Amino acid sequence: MKVLSKNKKTRMKPLLFQKIVCIAAGILLNASISRMQAAGDPEIVINYIPPTGEGGVAEGRVIWDGLANNNAGQYAVIAMLHASWGSDYVKPYNNNYLNVIDESGNFSIDITTGGESDYAIADVSFYFVLRATFGGMDGSSVNVASMAGKYLGRPLTVNRNDFWSNRPLPPVPSIRPGLTEAGRRITLSCQAGGAVFYTLDGSDPASSSSARIYDGNTTFTVPSAGSLLVKAVTEMSSSFSSPASFVWLPQEALTTPFWGINVSLALNGEYFGFPLSEETTRARMAPIALLAKWIRTFGTLNNGHPYINKIAKEQGLRTMIGVHVTGNTLENNAQIQGLRQILQTGPAPDLIAVGNECNYGGIASATLASCIDAVRKAVKDAGFVIPVGSVDIPGVSWSRSVLDKLDFIGVNIYCGTWDKTPENEMVNALIRTYANEVAAFPAKFILLTETGSPYSGGAYGVEDGVIQTPSPQKAARYLDGVLDWVARDKVPAFYFEAYDEPVKSQNGGHPIEQYFGLMDGNLQLHPFYGDVLNKYVTATRPVHATGITLYPNPTSGIVFLGTESDVKVYDIRRGVLLQKTLSNRVDLSACPPGVYLLRINETFAKVVKK
Repeated sequence: MKVLSKNKKTRMKPLLFQKIVCIAAGILLNASISRMQAAGDPEIVINYIPPTGEGGVAEGRVIWDGLANNNAGQYAVIAMLHASWGSDYVKPYNNNYLNVIDESGNFSIDITTGGESDYAIADVSFYFVLRATFGGMDGSSVNVASMAGKYLGRPLTVNRNDFWSNRPLPPVPSIRPGLTEAGRRITLSCQAGGAVFYTLDGSDPASSSSARIYDGNTTFTVPSAGSLLVKAVTEMSSSFSSPASFVWLPQEALTTPFWGINVSLALNGEYFGFPLSEETTRARMAPIALLAKWIRTFGTLNNGHPYINKIAKEQGLRTMIGVHVTGNTLENNAQIQGLRQILQTGPAPDLIAVGNECNYGGIASATLASCIDAVRKAVKDAGFVIPVGSVDIPGVSWSRSVLDKLDFIGVNIYCGTWDKTPENEMVNALIRTYANEVAAFPAKFILLTETGSPYSGGAYGVEDGVIQTPSPQKAARYLDGVLDWVARDKVPAFYFEAYDEPVKSQNGGHPIEQYFGLMDGNLQLHPFYGDVLNKYVTATRPVHATGITLYPNPTSGIVFLGTESDVKVYDIRRGVLLQKTLSNRVDLSACPPGVYLLRINETFAKVVKK
């Protein structure tokens, strides 16, 4: 790790702080450092490069005081591979070889293998250049000889074998990321001879001025609300490990049937992109507050997306806001602008998922990576610290350049829907698949972002000629098994989904895709789910409003509030408003036994009618 003295504008090993080494007993010194840019020649630093014989994206940074917001577009980084047969060629390809950098000097370059075995290319050279110097030059004519005198600073040649053999291991937390009790204290450790740098603001600990040296005594505390995000790297001999992102959320009592629900509000004859008013969005969100603690969305534009986060927060829900990613840059930019508006409106979402099944859908890793970077910038510009991740199906190959950017991973699992898993094995197959994903990424927070089963749509073929047949009974049994597992093992799981989506069938999707909803287009819970859901409401949601108490609960009729309040009573099974009143009591005498949701002023509570 290179640290700059505050007294001299030259690059040197820190004398004041000395080198901090991780040993079995911990790290010896508690210090916070500030790393300053050096004046003078630009320097190229590579943070990641694919191993020899593998494709992927090389990522790095140009460190130079001459870069500014208004001139970064004038510069580029050229990556050149030196083949064993004597040829030089640029990447990613001849006429797109001037790889852009941002105002902070960051760049990413698609580096192909150059062949495998004896033809695999290990050495890659990087040059920092002024774009105008190359004009419209075709990349096929760019080689070592033609580069003479056309680059700034010194070129950097990286041997991929050396890079990986000398690369430190990332830091390790004392408990794995995920759900844990509030107040839990967490420590970090690293391999002997290494120093750990970390940040708590979501920035890159290898380059951020907010990075601190971990001293071995510092503990990170899981908050009672929100999340704890720690990003860390190990430094040894001026080389960084891959960045590690650790996220912990407080484990809360599950007082709703679902931990989380996926939300799409394109109902009945509406299409994706249909503009919904805030009033309509609010009405469609009301039943969801009866069922879950978390919601997940799939975009930021139209279909109520500009309002969902704000409304969900008013309902006491946690939110994972999705940013839809396609191969179209204009569409992606619009989605990110939509996120900026959501952040500006506030309050802050709890998590942001960039892209859904992009690897499975063939979206280029470089596209997803650039969207993640843009989202992080939007979050930082808004003054928030929010974990940023992405979502895909189990078993996909994540690009390392994308994986290193993710604070969490969501996995969509549909055992028994798109494969030949028999009905009596669907839940067990789900549990095994999720466990495999958790084991595959021990340093990441893994959420189950989608699972569900259609209740209609007709019989259809899957693998090996096997026929799957949806039915209300099959869907209800699967829901029962999933909710039992989630409640028992405290799994961060989003069920798919809140409402039926006929638009999917209209757009050429499989007929079953419109029948995953818990509720129909009239905001009514499908009756075959009602008894299942009531089984999993085990307690009342606490009321936090000052001076409000709820008693008795359960009740045989009258519920006393302790103070006069604005109260609305909802039927949790049907998602409908039963009554509203301004009073210090609620009369449920005429209501059948069941679970009811009370909105008391701006807070929510559940009441059980005996």
